[in-house]
Amino acid sequence: MNLNEIKQLPDVMSKEQLESYIIQYLDSIENLEKLNILETLECFSEFADRKTYTYELLSDLLRKRLNSFLQKIWNDTSTEIVDVYSSVVVNLNLKNSYNLMKESLNKDLNEDVREIIEETVDEIGEDIEVPFKMN
Repeated sequence: MNLNEIKQLPDVMSKEQLESYIIQYLDSIENLEKLNILETLECFSEFADRKTYTYELLSDLLRKRLNSFLQKIWNDTSTEIVDVYSSVVVNLNLKNSYNLMKESLNKDLNEDVREIIEETVDEIGEDIEVPFKMN
C-alpha cells in the first residue's frame, strides 16, 4: 500500500477493517532498509484520521507494534516530521511514542520543533489513551 491507495480508503470503517489495513501496511514497510519517514508518517496520519471515526482504541497488540515502529523512526530535528508524528501518536493513542516525544523536550531542540511538542503536550496532557476527547 502507498499513500495514494490509503487516501482512497473509505473515511469511515470498522475498527477491525482499519486494523487490518494498518497491519497490512506495517507488514509492507517494517523490514525495508530505505524508508521515506515523512511519507510513512503521512500514511499513518491517513489511518489516524479514519480511526477517529471508530471512537475506540486500536487493539493493545497493534498499538504496541505501532509504538515500537514509530519510536524507531522518531526524528526531532525536522519540524515537518515532528508535526505529523505528533498528530499520529495523539490520534492513534500511542502512549510510548508520545512519551518519547515529550522526553525530547529535555534536549536542545530547534525552537519550532520545541513549540510543536509543547503545544501537543499542553493540549493532550496525560489523556493520550482517551480515544475521543473534546478539547
